[in-house]
Amino acid sequence: MDWLNEHAGLLVLITAVIIIAMVALAIVILYGIRRKIAVQRLNFLGFYSTNTETREHYANLTIGNRSLNDVGIAELGIRNGKVNFPLIDLYKQKKELSPDARVVIEQRSSISFSLTAEELRRVLIDGEEGKKILKKLSIYAVDLTGIMYRGKVSAVRKLLAELVAADKA
Repeated sequence: MDWLNEHAGLLVLITAVIIIAMVALAIVILYGIRRKIAVQRLNFLGFYSTNTETREHYANLTIGNRSLNDVGIAELGIRNGKVNFPLIDLYKQKKELSPDARVVIEQRSSISFSLTAEELRRVLIDGEEGKKILKKLSIYAVDLTGIMYRGKVSAVRKLLAELVAADKA
C-alpha cells in the first residue's frame, strides 16, 4: 500500500497516456470508416487501346465508384484546357439508353465506354487559322447534387497527341 501512495503520480501519468493513446486510435479508426462510407469519390481511368483485328486505335474510359453509396451522374465528359466537352449523350447512345434516362454508378461498381479516334478528334479545340490545340486533358463527371469530380487521363492525351501529329503529316 505504501508503494501505491509513493508512486500515485506516476500511475496517474501512465493511465492518462494510455487513455489519450486509446482516444487517438479511436479517432483515427472513425475517420477511416467515415472516408470509406460517407465520402463519395469517383475514380477515373483512361486507356489507350488498339483493336487486335482492325488495328484501330481507341480510348477506353472507366469511371469507378469507391463509396458505399450510389452516385447519379448528371454530366460526363472530357475537359481540354478550360473547355468542357460533354459526352453523356454519346454514352447513353452507345449503351442504348433513352435520352432522359439517368446514369447511376452503383456502390463499389464502375461504368466504362470507348471513344473512337474520330470521336476523340471532336475534343480538340480549333485555334486560330484552323489549328488543332491539345491542352491539359482530363475526364470529369458531375453528380446529381452538382459536385464535380475530375481525373487525369494521360494515356488518352497520348492518343490525342498522336492523332494531332497524324493530322499535321
